[in-house]
Amino acid sequence: MLQPLRKLFEQIGSGSDIDVHNEQDVRLVSAALMVEVATVDQRLDENERDTLVRLLRERYQLDAGLARDMVHNAIDQREQATSLYEFTQTVNEQFDEHDKYLLVRQMWQVAFADGVIEALEEHLIRRVAELIYLPHGLFTRARAEARDMGDRG
Repeated sequence: MLQPLRKLFEQIGSGSDIDVHNEQDVRLVSAALMVEVATVDQRLDENERDTLVRLLRERYQLDAGLARDMVHNAIDQREQATSLYEFTQTVNEQFDEHDKYLLVRQMWQVAFADGVIEALEEHLIRRVAELIYLPHGLFTRARAEARDMGDRG
């Protein structure tokens, strides 16, 4: 697992086109976007890290170790990404509207995990939603559902 993960992040860091061929790669792109939300404020608390791992486990039926490895590697490699377009291009090619909605909702869940929505987090999520052509109604619904999920948790 780690070799494909490293290859994906190397492609991202070098500005190369990302080769996405399977579900595993889609999981890596999702992890990278969620990690970006968690770290955009230059802080990553335990609630955010735990939320990242939980969301990856739930959405992609991963074991805890694999989900933690994905998060760890995405955090380590985040500085190498040159633009959101590298990720959102893959999302646009591989995700249907429902999967895009779920990704944005997960990004909101990560943002809500520490109890504070930073302006940078909201801007990033809004930008990703625009780049993946998620309708505004689904964007606001994703935010509301993520907020409600946090209230129950």
